[in-house]
Amino acid sequence: MEERGARTARQDRYGILLILLSLVILLVPVDAAALRPLVTALLGAVLLFAQRTSGARRSVIGVSAVLTGVAVLVAGGAQAFEESTAQAVYSSIVVLLCVGTIATIGAHLIRDPSLDVHIVLGVIVVYVLLGIAFAGVYSVLGIWQGGFFAQSGADHDGVNYFYFSFITVTTTGFGDLTPVTDTGKMVAAFEALIGQVYLVTVVALAVSGVTRRRRPA
Repeated sequence: MEERGARTARQDRYGILLILLSLVILLVPVDAAALRPLVTALLGAVLLFAQRTSGARRSVIGVSAVLTGVAVLVAGGAQAFEESTAQAVYSSIVVLLCVGTIATIGAHLIRDPSLDVHIVLGVIVVYVLLGIAFAGVYSVLGIWQGGFFAQSGADHDGVNYFYFSFITVTTTGFGDLTPVTDTGKMVAAFEALIGQVYLVTVVALAVSGVTRRRRPA
């Protein structure tokens, strides 16, 4: 009974995560280096809320809070270096925070697979995080390879990585931006495959499961 009550007290947390991720999405078009620590802090908050919702130990949450603080400081301090280095550091931090949150939520869904709105929100959060994480991967690849997009000048606008990632994970594929290297093409294809499989399996099963549970007998 106590465990049930603890879960009920936490069950709106995935809704909070969606709100925090919405703030991240709203800040991305600004594409200002000064906002990178803020975006890092928001993604760190997403990780901490996910761990809290998943019932992680306080020691784990405490360590994550410290690491989030370090990530914010590093993201801010990296601005003292040249832009490519600062962008690579920031993008790497974004990827790590997103992967950590995805792993946390994934473990929770496997451990507690009860189908309710709470779980559906968690599934949606993971989908959004996939898009953000791959945007960071593309940015790092672009710096490492000396360019990611075939279109001239597109690599200098951070919004393009975010935009390209989400039209890829949703398999929209407008074609206005395309990877220039084989590595970029394969990573994009991998993201599209993950996005499509995730939508037709995980999201579809979660939504249909909730619908069946709510349907009157």
